[in-house]
Amino acid sequence: MNLVLFVVKKLLMDLSVIIVNYNVRYFLDLCLFSVRKAAQGINCEIFVVDNNSSDGSCLMVTRDYPEVKVLANNENKGFAAANNQAIKLASGKYILLLNPDTFIGEDAFRKCIKFMEGNSDAGAMGVMMINGKGKFLPESRRGLPDPETAFYRISGLSYLFPRSGKFNRYYLGDLDKTETHTADVISGAFMFLRQEVVMKAGLPDESFFMYGEDIDYSYRILKEGFKNYYYPGVKILHFKGESTKKENIDFVVNFYKAMLIFVLKHYNNGNFKKMSLAIRAAILFRAGLSVIKRFFKRLLLPLFKGITYLFRKRQAEARTAQQVKTVIVSDTEGYKNVIKLLSPGNFATIAGRISIDLEDPDKNNLGNIGNINGIIKANRIKQVIFTAGRMSSSGIIDSMSSISDIRIMIRIASANERFIINSGSVTTQDTKASQSNTHK
Repeated sequence: MNLVLFVVKKLLMDLSVIIVNYNVRYFLDLCLFSVRKAAQGINCEIFVVDNNSSDGSCLMVTRDYPEVKVLANNENKGFAAANNQAIKLASGKYILLLNPDTFIGEDAFRKCIKFMEGNSDAGAMGVMMINGKGKFLPESRRGLPDPETAFYRISGLSYLFPRSGKFNRYYLGDLDKTETHTADVISGAFMFLRQEVVMKAGLPDESFFMYGEDIDYSYRILKEGFKNYYYPGVKILHFKGESTKKENIDFVVNFYKAMLIFVLKHYNNGNFKKMSLAIRAAILFRAGLSVIKRFFKRLLLPLFKGITYLFRKRQAEARTAQQVKTVIVSDTEGYKNVIKLLSPGNFATIAGRISIDLEDPDKNNLGNIGNINGIIKANRIKQVIFTAGRMSSSGIIDSMSSISDIRIMIRIASANERFIINSGSVTTQDTKASQSNTHK
């Protein structure tokens, strides 16, 4: 028996990475590119579960990432159900649930494994996430949405008092984002799990279709006697934020409905009826605001079109001045490729190149990446394009964080400069296309 257990243990992977995809092919491509680099030297298996995408996602994965195991569904089964398909097949000692709209550093997996090995009480861990502007995402770690916390979150009080341990308990507003600490909830965008915990806690609850399953699962991990950790020693890019239509009624209703499901499931006691009424009222209030906002947008749109028409000649004359002053962070070859990808037809004035090599002999560039802040400010740059195929993923993420306090557009050119991506849009060689982020 001991020999069998030894053999089984030897056959286990170090890590199983599970990515659920739905019509975000370009985000998925960039994600897998970074995952491939992070998996080097690690006994790792990668799953992509596709929820019936119509954008060629599966074809792209099988063609460009043959090492990835693709599970293609003929319907959208939802986030939790799709994850469960791969979890049942996963053989890793650790399991990572990862969103397709993420971009990770080369050392992310190693650091996570080392952290889990050093903290035997850790059931799950999350990391510091930044958005497409380089800013910290507060959902990197959260508190449990008990009835009181849920009400403060839905009503908007958490936004009014962001540093309050009471009113912003949902986002743990009183805790330092740069320090490691335990957290009630780990984001499903990057949830690093111990397989032992998955076996004890069971599979994610499929009654949560898109939102809330990470809250529920984090709580179930705590109930099994493990801890959830937030570890800022690993930083990843999560494009979520700018592209999620938070004013959309469906988003508001689905997100807060998931929160209500959680409260009903875990706090169904004598006070639940009273609190559920308050939560439902808050949901209606937020949905109402979304309706009003959308109404005024539609009402004012014709007015804006009229103003645009009246000043069209003036805008045409000022077109050059309105072009976005852009720098490309790359080597010489990547710089030339990105310029070809950008032109013609987009409003970018190329200011020059920022070198990724501190000892670059080319004197025509604006400087090297070590002085990126100074270069942006001195040249009044409005757009920065990083090249994923020319520099490290960690370098891109760190650079984005370093310029997050500057009002600027940040985009990433894919490996081999096939497309340029930011939170809500993709530029390819053939067309300009927008792609909504339909994930967490």
